[in-house]
Amino acid sequence: MGTLKGLLQRGEAEEGYVEKASDASLDSKTDNKGNGNFTKYSRDVNSWGLNGCQGQAWCCTFQFWLEGKEYGAEEALKHWNMTRSSYAGYNCFATYAAFKKAGKVGMTPEPGAVVIFNFSHAGRVLRVYSENGQKWWDCLEGNTSANLSDRNGGQVKIKKRPWRDTSVKGFCYVDYAVSEPAGWVKDEKGYWYRLDDGTYPVNKWMLIDHYWYLFGKDGYMKTGWVKWNGNSVVEPEEPGHWYFLDNTENGPLKGACWHEVPGSFGGLEPWYVE
Repeated sequence: MGTLKGLLQRGEAEEGYVEKASDASLDSKTDNKGNGNFTKYSRDVNSWGLNGCQGQAWCCTFQFWLEGKEYGAEEALKHWNMTRSSYAGYNCFATYAAFKKAGKVGMTPEPGAVVIFNFSHAGRVLRVYSENGQKWWDCLEGNTSANLSDRNGGQVKIKKRPWRDTSVKGFCYVDYAVSEPAGWVKDEKGYWYRLDDGTYPVNKWMLIDHYWYLFGKDGYMKTGWVKWNGNSVVEPEEPGHWYFLDNTENGPLKGACWHEVPGSFGGLEPWYVE
């Protein structure tokens, strides 16, 4: 069974993939570079018995490919409020219309949401965060470039976008609630915490079983010495407050967050909440 975190990690791993001049070397990130709109994403969607639109614009197909690779084609269709006969996941505005008909669109960026832009382009919200007192979100986009308004740049790129991006038509929300209960999950990168709706905390503190835990920009539990400025983790030389996040051999459920005693770097006391 797929997870939202698995989908987003899968998507991030695709950054740097370029479209091909022909149907050769589709699985290579950089070989056979061209402007023919040939991709492994369209090929795979075609193999699922759906219209991958090989040789055509692929920004939206890329987002459906992520859904299908993580959850399987049939579950992906359900997530996108489509059936095999009504599939239109290759078209940005048709995709938005399907989500809107299901009552699953809005204007707030949320991790995992498919974003449709007014200039006929699609992306995926990876994370939301604060930086220098402003809110931002990272967007994973296919068939684009570093230019924020590029809808045909030929590669997969992650872009930093302002909280209220006026080019956004709307966000399409997928219900990532899963049968597994909320709780700690450990994978090859570390520990993260699954919430009831299948999402996870990003770049924030969370009180779990009496102890505070800090989750980084990637959603994983932070460990060791960390400096926090009230909005995000910062470098040691920047203003902030030090915390020591215990990483015991028993994992986070037995771990503890210790915070610096004011005026005494290295002097720690447990941060425990009844």
